[in-house]
Amino acid sequence: MINEDINIVQEIFQEVEAGIVHGYDAFSYGVELGEGYIQTELGVEKSGVEDWNAETDINGAIILRLVDQLHANAVERGEPWKSFVLSYREGEQIKTKFNY
Repeated sequence: MINEDINIVQEIFQEVEAGIVHGYDAFSYGVELGEGYIQTELGVEKSGVEDWNAETDINGAIILRLVDQLHANAVERGEPWKSFVLSYREGEQIKTKFNY
């Protein structure tokens, strides 16, 4: 990942984090990008309970713009991923795993 990509991932993280309505101890945000569509999935853990239907207020248009930009950068480098998972636990580092 180059610096620009790290900044984009940070922006995605900030949008997701701000959009989790009732807080979290950890979360996992999956993104699959296809031709003409984006599919996302959010799992939130709070007080040891995992919730895949947590209330959110995530701006999908901003996420789509950022994901498109991140993907375009990867394609330009010859590393076109198909999906990724961004995960975070309070007090730890943000982790991003790309699937090719």
